[in-house]
Amino acid sequence: MRRQINQEAFKKEMEIAQKVQSLLFPKKLPQTPHFHIKATYFPHDLIGGDYYDYISLPDNKFIICIADVSGKGVPAALLMSNFQASLRTLARQTEDLLQIVEELNHTIYENAQGEHFITLFLALYNPAQATLQYINAGHNPAYFYDQQKAEARLLNKGTTVLGIWSPLPFLEKETLMELNGFFLFAYTDGVTEVVNIEEEQFGIDRLLAFLKSRRQTELSEMHGHLITRINNFKKNQPFPDDITLLSCRVMPQS
Repeated sequence: MRRQINQEAFKKEMEIAQKVQSLLFPKKLPQTPHFHIKATYFPHDLIGGDYYDYISLPDNKFIICIADVSGKGVPAALLMSNFQASLRTLARQTEDLLQIVEELNHTIYENAQGEHFITLFLALYNPAQATLQYINAGHNPAYFYDQQKAEARLLNKGTTVLGIWSPLPFLEKETLMELNGFFLFAYTDGVTEVVNIEEEQFGIDRLLAFLKSRRQTELSEMHGHLITRINNFKKNQPFPDDITLLSCRVMPQS
């Protein structure tokens, strides 16, 4: 009887945490003639540690982000809930990414007390200035393709993971300028850490080769093709972690 009561209590706790986590994600992502954002999320367990967001700002500016909290279960879900609330509050107060990341790091450091950390990729697009600012805080480098220049690169400048040191030991942002159409793809490490029966990881090289061949594809179709490619690679092997894909395409202006 005691075991059954504990199991029921645990099940209820997980259901609450799952509901809390489901509220973190944006209900709808934009698909307009000027830009399109698409996200795909597969939690490894009932409660995952991944998070993504889209925040609309005045003058058609917007912030997108993807994050991954260490650990799983209720503590991770609660920390990510606090992180999301802090990010959205800060985004209403300032567009300074350096200040936002510094404040997020302080909040995580105070709340997690070094027991958990968060990796983050955070970007701000300004259409009037044709710029994309970003900070990568210990996250997998995002893939960026400048359509006008026909150049691809990885976005990895920023800082270390959030929540371990306060203040951060180093912090920088990068601004990509004179943009006229681009494709941005961010993901969590559950994508590259998928293994096949030979215990070989899917890895960054396979992912980059796929993105190079599919970067002009419609985003929903591209995500579907990537998930199929990953499933064909791993076959019957289980997913080792949550998987999150976040893509952004801004159309060129004539």
